[in-house]
Amino acid sequence: MKTERTASKISILDTIYLSVFMIVVFNGVIFLFFVIIGEPGFFIMDYMWISQFVFPVLYSIIQTSINRNGVLKVTAFDDQEALIKMIESQLISKSYIAIDSTTENIKYIKKTKWGRFLNYFFREDIRVKVAENEVLVFAKRNHLSSIEWNLIYGKKYG
Repeated sequence: MKTERTASKISILDTIYLSVFMIVVFNGVIFLFFVIIGEPGFFIMDYMWISQFVFPVLYSIIQTSINRNGVLKVTAFDDQEALIKMIESQLISKSYIAIDSTTENIKYIKKTKWGRFLNYFFREDIRVKVAENEVLVFAKRNHLSSIEWNLIYGKKYG
């Protein structure tokens, strides 16, 4: 079995979604803290805007540049059904379920509603495309790494 992993370019849309999500969550927690202590305000101090806005933006840029979308191409395998079952069992153990499954194209999404909501910002759907001599897995880099290690070594990694 041969595996080949390629990464796509950094997605600006993913970076923007993650930045907005982190800014809203981070500043929402700070605002709730101030409401609880009885001093409704937005900034902790005058110069805290740097950590309240710059940190989420920089973090989202770093995160999306590391965990980019990619493709795992698996070729030269013995049994296609066994290969698909191995990939599916690993995804099911990570709380994914199959939807829109045809024999050539299978899409996996998070099982819980909260996971599906967060998936709007993190974009971690997984697609498996089955061709005659190859299987293509479209996902984020972290998922592709664990799937690849599982296929090569036959153990659960990640």
